[in-house]
Amino acid sequence: MKKFFIASIIGILVLSGLGASALKSDNIQSNLQTNFAQEPISNLEPMEYTHTVLVEVGTATWCPSCPASNTAWHTIYGSGNYDFEYAELVYDMNQEASTRFYEFNPKWVPTSYWDGGNYVYPGTSTSIFYQYLNSAGARAVPDLVATLNVEWLGSAQMEISYDILNNDASDYPGKLRIYVIELESTLWNDYNGNPYNHAFLDFAVNQVINIPAGGTLSNTLTWDGATAGYPSVTQDNLQVILAVFGNTPHAAFSDPPSGNPFNAYYSDECVAAVPTVANTPPGKPTIEGPAEGKPNVAIEYTFSSVDPDGDNIEEFIVNWGDGTGDQTLTGPYASGADVKASHTWTASGNFVITAKAKDIKGAIGDTKTQSVSIPRAKTIYTPLQKIFENHPYIYFIFKLLLHQF
Repeated sequence: MKKFFIASIIGILVLSGLGASALKSDNIQSNLQTNFAQEPISNLEPMEYTHTVLVEVGTATWCPSCPASNTAWHTIYGSGNYDFEYAELVYDMNQEASTRFYEFNPKWVPTSYWDGGNYVYPGTSTSIFYQYLNSAGARAVPDLVATLNVEWLGSAQMEISYDILNNDASDYPGKLRIYVIELESTLWNDYNGNPYNHAFLDFAVNQVINIPAGGTLSNTLTWDGATAGYPSVTQDNLQVILAVFGNTPHAAFSDPPSGNPFNAYYSDECVAAVPTVANTPPGKPTIEGPAEGKPNVAIEYTFSSVDPDGDNIEEFIVNWGDGTGDQTLTGPYASGADVKASHTWTASGNFVITAKAKDIKGAIGDTKTQSVSIPRAKTIYTPLQKIFENHPYIYFIFKLLLHQF
C-alpha cells in the first residue's frame, strides 16, 4: 500500500505533465499501520442485499501495491456471488477519475470505497472486501428502483436510457452518476503490466437531481467515445453503471480511523448494463405462387425474407385467409432463403394470404399480402344430361341410372 500527497500531485501534474510517476522516489511510504474504527459484520458468505453495492477503487499505474487490488476485485466480481458493481479510478491516467478520487480526500492507493464512503479500506484484503460488501449491502436504503438500457450505435457511440422511480413518500434530492467503464482496459496497465479491469473512462452523467415522491426521473442521451477521448472503444468491452447518491453527508475517513476526513454521500441505488446492438426487424417477405387455384387442391407458395442485420429468420407466420388460423413455418432459415409451404382451400372464394417474418432475436417485420382466387368448380355436362336437363322427372331417372352403373 502506497501513500501520496495531494498538494504535491496537483503541482507536479500542472507544472511538469509527468503525472504521479514522479512521486515514486520522493513521496511513497512502504509501511502503513491500520486500525479501523469501522467494524464489518463477521459473515463472509453472500447474502441478500437491500441494493446493489457500488465500489469505487482509487488506484494508479505507478503503484506496486495496486495489482493485488486489481486482481482481487476482478476475482470477486467474476465469481458472481456478490451483488455489486465496481469501477477502478486510475487517477494518474484519467482526469475524470482523478477528480472523482480527490472528492474522497485520499491518502493511499489502492483505496476502496463502498457506496460512496459507507466503508473505506486502503489496501488489499479479500476477507475485508467480502465483509464490507455484506455490511454495505445490509444498509437500509430509500425505495428507489432504477432501470438502464444501453444501445450501441457504432462509431464509439452509445445511447443510454434510464428511469429512476422514487417509491418513497418524500422527495429524493441527490446526485446521479453514470459511469462508463472498459471491462478490460486497452489503455492502462497496472504496475505488473496487467490490464486494469473495470477501468473507469468517463461520466456520461454527473449531475444534481431531485426525484419527487412517487415520481420518476427519465432521460435518453448519447455518449460519444470520440468526444470523450476514447474513439477506439468497442461494444463488447464496455459497461455502463448508474448510481444514485443521496445528499446527506456522513463523516468518513480515507485514512482510517480518523485521518483524511471527507463527507461521504451514500449510493442508494445502482444498476449496470452492457451495450447491445440494435436489432432491425426482418424485411417484408416475398410471396411467390399462383394467384388462382382449385378447391381441394393443394397449392405451393414460396416465402423469403432478408434480415438487414444478417440474422437468421426464426419463423414465418402465415395466414391463408380462410379461417384456418396462423401457420408457423419454423426455422431457423438463413436470411434470404426460400421457404416452401402448401395449402388447400376447401371452398371457393377470394382469399388474402398474409405473411410476416420473425428473426432469431424476436423482432417481427412488416406484413406482406397476396390475393388468391379459388373459383367454384364447373359442372361437366354430358350430351344426354343437356337433353334431359329441362325435363326434371326424366332427368331424375337418368341420374338414378347413372348412379346404378
